[in-house]
Amino acid sequence: MRIIDYVRSKGVKARDLGVTPNLLIMVKHGKAKVSDRLLIKALKSITVDEFAKLVKGEEVKPSQASINNMVDAVLELEALTSKLKAFIEAQPQLGTYAHTKIIEALRNIQAPCIKVTEDQLKRFKRLVKASRAPGTARNHLIYLRRALASMKWELSPDRIQEHLIELAEQGSPYAARLTAQALKLFIKLIVKDPILYGSFKTPKVEPSLKEPLRLEEVKAVAKAIEWPPAKAFYTMLAETGLRPGEILNLKLSDVNLEERTVKPLRLSDTKRSYISFISTTLARYLKEVYLPYREAFIISREAAIKNLLRGGINEWRQLLYPFREGALRSAIYAAMDKALGWRFKLYELRAFYATYMSLKGIPGQVIDLLQGRVPPREYKILIQHYLAFNLEDLRRLYDKASLNILD
Repeated sequence: MRIIDYVRSKGVKARDLGVTPNLLIMVKHGKAKVSDRLLIKALKSITVDEFAKLVKGEEVKPSQASINNMVDAVLELEALTSKLKAFIEAQPQLGTYAHTKIIEALRNIQAPCIKVTEDQLKRFKRLVKASRAPGTARNHLIYLRRALASMKWELSPDRIQEHLIELAEQGSPYAARLTAQALKLFIKLIVKDPILYGSFKTPKVEPSLKEPLRLEEVKAVAKAIEWPPAKAFYTMLAETGLRPGEILNLKLSDVNLEERTVKPLRLSDTKRSYISFISTTLARYLKEVYLPYREAFIISREAAIKNLLRGGINEWRQLLYPFREGALRSAIYAAMDKALGWRFKLYELRAFYATYMSLKGIPGQVIDLLQGRVPPREYKILIQHYLAFNLEDLRRLYDKASLNILD
């Protein structure tokens, strides 16, 4: 309770903690317990030094140094804003271009994941029902709830963009457009985060033709990644063609390095990932470099993670990639800047995989099967009656394509 009281004294509001004011009052008077979720939210609002002092029972006050740093940062931002305004006024013909570049720079900032609560969804429901036609309000709520469920109720620029791409990939351009509209309105009215709001566009119904990534570009990024977890994660994305969320959810037991197989076995109403493969080079990198690094990381962080996750420690320990998604993406994007001078979305590796395999003569049915693009009902029919490939045949076709990113 001491942590909650201190966080509240810093000006953190109940909605920022994902709870209602009434619940905080009940917690304060001992009528409700501090949930793990509430504690995690509160811990994110304090520093390690503040946490250490609170645990020891010491009085915690914001240091003068931190206050001075904040004041200096605000003054510096105001000075930069004034210079930028003066520059645009002196060069009015660059106004639109300058605005575009500023928005582009803001979009490239790695924004944190924002956890959405049921309370926020209820407030959004009341607002859209009061301000929109019944049919429009109903559509907003349906598509928003579906999107939140798919993204595990966490919003970030990458997750939103990948979800919209996935909807379009499944042949649902209208669903992608309606989902984007609902997310835009929700962020504008409830989340109120300008960077998150501007990080994605409402997709057009007409499919846009975009040149796929080249093998040399994908390899260049892999070579530039120095952090083993990011290199392993990125390379597995490129060599399996699976979705980023599927790779992040993989457990150690889902990967067989001897057979070089990846079996997420993810089943939903729209997609199924049956099996995919990795190259011999990646299998060796995982075994000799990444897995020892992962083991050392788990040993060093297990005690701290155990205090935060409590009952979820075993599930975390079984993950193939027990690292923060934001840290993995940041390391990969930094490598893109270094190797290419520009960035692409990780979901584009899925299109790269499909294009590369197709050019190597791999049958379309096999590509769809490896990438989990076959719906459950069709999948069962395909496996039981029509597909003439067994595991060895699939591996032989995969090896024939020679997709080796680390070579």
